[in-house]
Amino acid sequence: MLTLPLWIFPFFHFHPIFLLVSLFLYFLPAYLARHKSNFTAIFLLNLLTGWTFIGWIAALIWAVSSEPQRQVAAPPQPAAGGGLFCTTCGKPCVAGARFCNSCGAAQPATQR
Repeated sequence: MLTLPLWIFPFFHFHPIFLLVSLFLYFLPAYLARHKSNFTAIFLLNLLTGWTFIGWIAALIWAVSSEPQRQVAAPPQPAAGGGLFCTTCGKPCVAGARFCNSCGAAQPATQR
């Protein structure tokens, strides 16, 4: 029968608080990224490569980095003289014009 010395047992005993704190620290990048659009990718990176510490650092940097701002194009507003904008170049055209003054593109019939 194999018996282990008593000095080994403290290394195999993990307190529940220690276990919870360790799990929280391991998944800290995923927790910080919980409201990001790419949360799933950060979580998978953290889950699969977090044990390497380099993967954990990469997931942490990705989690705290800012997301690029999305540019929302505003719909074109009518020009001051009641004209509309060209559908090709976006510059203002005279109301009722068949062709754009800037690029020469034909204007749709709905703008006349």
